[in-house]
Amino acid sequence: MTEEANLETTDTVKTHINHLLSELESSETQITPTVRAVYEGGFESQFADCLTERIGSLDKDIEIMCSYHYQGFIDCVNELLKVQSMVKGLQSDICNVDTMLCSNSAELIDSHESLISQRLELKNMASTIQAIKLCIPVLEMYQKLKEEMHNKNYYSAIKILGHLEHTYLPPISSYSFASIMAQQIPKTRQTIKEISRCDLKDFLKTIREKSHEIGLNAMWQSHQTMNTDIPIDHILGRRPKSIEDGPLDFLNFAPIYRCLHIYSIIGEKEDFAKEYHADRKKQADLTFKFVPKLGDSPQEADSYNTEYFCKVVGFFVIENTLLHTTQGLVTHTSIDELWNLFLSCLGNLDQLLLNKDDQPQQLLDLKLLLVLFCQTLGYELNVTKLYKLLINLYQKYCDSLQTLWKSKFKDVFSKDNYSPLSVDSDVQLQQLMGCAYHVLDKTDAKFPLHLPFSKLVPEIFTLMEEYIEASLQFATHLDLSQTEVDDLVRKSTNELLTKTLNDCLIDLIKEKNLVLSQIVQVSINTSFLQRYSHCMETFVSSKTGCTVSSTQAKDLYGLKMFDNVKEEAKRQIHVKLTEKIDEFFELSRYNWTTNEVREYPSDYMTDMLNYLNNKFKTFTQLEQSVACGACEEAGKHIANKLLEIFLDPSVTQMTRVALDILDQDVIAYEGFALDEPVKGVKNINLLIPIQTLRNVINMIKQSDYDKYIAEFNPSSRSSQNIAPDVLARVLERFLDKENKKFSFKSFSMNKNEKEMNQLLETVIKKLRTLNTAGSGSSTPTMIARKLSRSNLNF
Repeated sequence: MTEEANLETTDTVKTHINHLLSELESSETQITPTVRAVYEGGFESQFADCLTERIGSLDKDIEIMCSYHYQGFIDCVNELLKVQSMVKGLQSDICNVDTMLCSNSAELIDSHESLISQRLELKNMASTIQAIKLCIPVLEMYQKLKEEMHNKNYYSAIKILGHLEHTYLPPISSYSFASIMAQQIPKTRQTIKEISRCDLKDFLKTIREKSHEIGLNAMWQSHQTMNTDIPIDHILGRRPKSIEDGPLDFLNFAPIYRCLHIYSIIGEKEDFAKEYHADRKKQADLTFKFVPKLGDSPQEADSYNTEYFCKVVGFFVIENTLLHTTQGLVTHTSIDELWNLFLSCLGNLDQLLLNKDDQPQQLLDLKLLLVLFCQTLGYELNVTKLYKLLINLYQKYCDSLQTLWKSKFKDVFSKDNYSPLSVDSDVQLQQLMGCAYHVLDKTDAKFPLHLPFSKLVPEIFTLMEEYIEASLQFATHLDLSQTEVDDLVRKSTNELLTKTLNDCLIDLIKEKNLVLSQIVQVSINTSFLQRYSHCMETFVSSKTGCTVSSTQAKDLYGLKMFDNVKEEAKRQIHVKLTEKIDEFFELSRYNWTTNEVREYPSDYMTDMLNYLNNKFKTFTQLEQSVACGACEEAGKHIANKLLEIFLDPSVTQMTRVALDILDQDVIAYEGFALDEPVKGVKNINLLIPIQTLRNVINMIKQSDYDKYIAEFNPSSRSSQNIAPDVLARVLERFLDKENKKFSFKSFSMNKNEKEMNQLLETVIKKLRTLNTAGSGSSTPTMIARKLSRSNLNF
């Protein structure tokens, strides 16, 4: 079995070796794979043996083949020998032909060399011509550049520089003159930039000089386009020759356009835009800065304001023109920045008002100028803030108007005669009363018509109408709704009423040189002003086109200030009456120790009551409450004065006759009170103040002390009580200080004098005891005041 296996292995190896040898014979590639296979198989010796055997087999095959073809080889050699002799003959013929050709071609060779030389020259000439063709346009362009620079056509020059640098010079860059030109290009470009910058400066200077003219024309154009009723002739001054001209007609924009194109070609457009904006920013700082000219006349100040706003308008018109005629130089953002700068410079118009104190017309002209300014620039810019500033200016205008109207009111007050008014015809009445004509009660009116108020009333209404119209002049064209205009006018009118007219009327009433009759007439005038005041509501509505019922407008609450004026007039009437009463009382001369009987009142009392009766007759047109109040106040004051005279601490003795004389004056006053001196006044209100004195006199005359002592209650100041110390001091006056006798000499007593004196002393002691148990002592003046306030009865 082992032998058979070995035989099979040997056969397999042999077969594999034969396969490898076949590959070696047939393959033209490297034998490395075959050799590797032999070494990897581990049969090198077997392969070498087979290879040797195969070489020997192939050598035998070669020998057999050579033997087979040997005769043919011999034949070929013989043929070659035959060709040798023929070749030698051919070589001889070729040499002969070569010799002949050499002799014949020598002249041709010489011609050929001459041709080569000429062709080289021709090539050089062509190259030179080509180079010249390339150089001539460069030189021509360079010459044109010089000409353009000399003619100041810098835009064309910068374009030529670009062509030279990028098109003409690169092909001839090897030439030295081209290098020199290339080196000059940046210098020339820089020169053009500097010249363009100078042109820009000149242009900026020109537009600063032309801004006023451009702005003036633009504002005229805006006024003509909008067809508003703003009177601008006296504001803007001269009318331009041709309003239709635009900014391009006033100003040559070519320099800025050239500069922009030049910098665009250079590639520095953004740098140019930044430089332009920086320069315009500096110009804006100068243009927008408002420097009020203190001390100038109103006309000069108005002219300066007009010039200022025209320059600002011209400034923004130029910017807007560049915005629409260039790309990238001016943007909406840059214009908005300049506009915000202008608004910040303008502030809240305080600086514009330094010359405008108490000058409504100048403020109105300024308002009209600002409105026209807003209308001109409102299409491109946000002018809302300016309209808000105008509303603030409206308040300043109203303050100025009120100052002016204050002087007008005072002038009316000074010229008024404070007498009832008389008119001769209805036409005169209508002209006089104005808007208040329709609210007058003209029933059964017969002319000449006598009106209760003085000419002050219609003149005040006329001034109010003029004020409302003047206020409305400013409130229009402020970009406000009809309701907002109505609110502004009503607010201003309310301020005029509550501040100006109210203060003027109160100041008038408080004037010391104003007599009682004039104050009464002022009170009557105020009542009629208040009665007809609702016509002001109607007048405001007719002017603004709004009614209180149809809008959110507030009423003219300022009309309520007439109540304050009437109250002050009422107080001043009281003051004048009390002053006059005091003057009459200064004429009183009571002799408290007299025994001369008199059955009629004192002269001063008669004169005073007659004076009051005459004055109260003039109170017929006064409001009943005011007239009655004045009458009652006069009654209180008379009662107080009589009581103070009766309780005068300097009086130490008093006779029954003197008491009777005082009683006659009190009776005269009581008769005055019962006669109803003022229609509607209650008699009781005039009698109550004097009742205290009446009760004291009656108690002394009737010696009715027991009831007083029995009902006295120190803890309650009722109407049945009187201070005990007051009564004690009054009773002491009727004691004889030396004889301790009662001074009643003029009537007989039921009791003897000693008992009466003792009784009186007993009463006085009881009164002092009651006073000690009560509130303590009081001075006579304090007692009189307490009694007058308490209106005590007995």
